[in-house]
Amino acid sequence: MRRWADILGLTVLLAAVLIGALLDGAAPPGTEPVAVSEFATSSVRRPLPTAPAANSPLPPPSAGDPKGRMEIGPKHNVAGTAFPVAVGVWMTARHVGDGCSEISIETEPHFLAPGHDVLLHDNADLAVFHAPVNAAPVAAGGQDLRVGQDGYHLGFPKGQFGTVRSQLLGRATITISGRFSARAPVLSWAKVERFPAREGRLSGISGGPVFDADGRLVGVTIAEAPRRGRVTTAAPESIRELSERAGVVPAEAGVVPPLEHATYGAIAERLRADLIVARVICRVR
Repeated sequence: MRRWADILGLTVLLAAVLIGALLDGAAPPGTEPVAVSEFATSSVRRPLPTAPAANSPLPPPSAGDPKGRMEIGPKHNVAGTAFPVAVGVWMTARHVGDGCSEISIETEPHFLAPGHDVLLHDNADLAVFHAPVNAAPVAAGGQDLRVGQDGYHLGFPKGQFGTVRSQLLGRATITISGRFSARAPVLSWAKVERFPAREGRLSGISGGPVFDADGRLVGVTIAEAPRRGRVTTAAPESIRELSERAGVVPAEAGVVPPLEHATYGAIAERLRADLIVARVICRVR
């Protein structure tokens, strides 16, 4: 029961983390991006908290999963992270991609490729949109997750590219209210280390992909509770649902190579250079 209390504590804190960040630094496009998620800044490796036996299969979503709530506040100009699920089709977090007057992919500094046709998941914090950027799609995964396995979160905290390595704790269910309503399964991860190590708040990684050690997509980062060292991601089931609605056939073989502790930072930088992970800009008039 203790591990479930830990995971529940994460989801209860999500509203304060997410909304507090959004309201903290709203700025017009071209300046410091609005924070959409906050991370702890320590690069010290942490042991995996008490959890089911390491390497045990992750069970499917259940009515008995721990539950939490998150409230989404008013929309502001925001910068987050996106990645291609098909050529010209990009996925991000719904709280990044909804309510945009303009949405675009930053292909290089100060150059934006305009996006269009935003499609929102009805019951999860996920969105997809089209943008004329020729980047290879990532491979789908998540059908064989195991407790304690590594996850690699890529994105643009504070507008600077970075990576977080975590370990899978288990499932939870989150109820979202405010700007939109949803109730969806999520995954809870324990942060282990960050690369490169930087000080200060981290914002802008929301919507970023989470890869397993084989380079397959297993989640999308949506929020984090820094005091508990937890990261919350949209579940693979929700990713598959939105991909199907968008007419996307998930790629079985992707461009992300196997990831491991010694090499994931360098591989992540290459993925950024190839626009496999990109910064997404949402403007609100």
